[in-house]
Amino acid sequence: MPGLLKIKDLIAAVLLLILSIAMYLMTFHFERLTVSQIGPDFAPRLTAGGIFVLSLVLLFQTLLDWKRAKKENSGKVTEGHAEQEQAEVVDEDTPKAERYRNVALTTGLILLYIYLMPKLGFLITTTVYLFVQFCLLGQKKTRNFLLFTFLSVTTAVVVYYVFRFGFELRLPDGILG
Repeated sequence: MPGLLKIKDLIAAVLLLILSIAMYLMTFHFERLTVSQIGPDFAPRLTAGGIFVLSLVLLFQTLLDWKRAKKENSGKVTEGHAEQEQAEVVDEDTPKAERYRNVALTTGLILLYIYLMPKLGFLITTTVYLFVQFCLLGQKKTRNFLLFTFLSVTTAVVVYYVFRFGFELRLPDGILG
């Protein structure tokens, strides 16, 4: 099982590296419609760069894990026993059904976020989305609603003002006008 997970990580890293390079190259075909310093290619290039860097991290981490597992397994008598031990440590904290539920709820939240943003605006929608997402993914034992509220509001306001005044891009105002 762990060998399969490592192969999936390796495949994902390589595919994401290829995707990020393709994304970056496609930005050179964007038509510039504004006179500002930041054109329509800025955000996609930034995203492609982020995907590229994170994919490299995943690739190196996977290769290091393979090397470490190979070194640990060389001392074991049976390979099946070592794989069984590693499989038990994959993710004890979150059961598989709960992880699938979290993925489904996150997908639904993103779709609701996209639907409500033009109506409610960026600030309100983003603040509520982040708060609900923090609550969903945070561990039930250590949830801190005051911290989640602070982070949600702060993140939404900072992103809004960076885009509005730093990049001179308008985000949906919604009911705030």
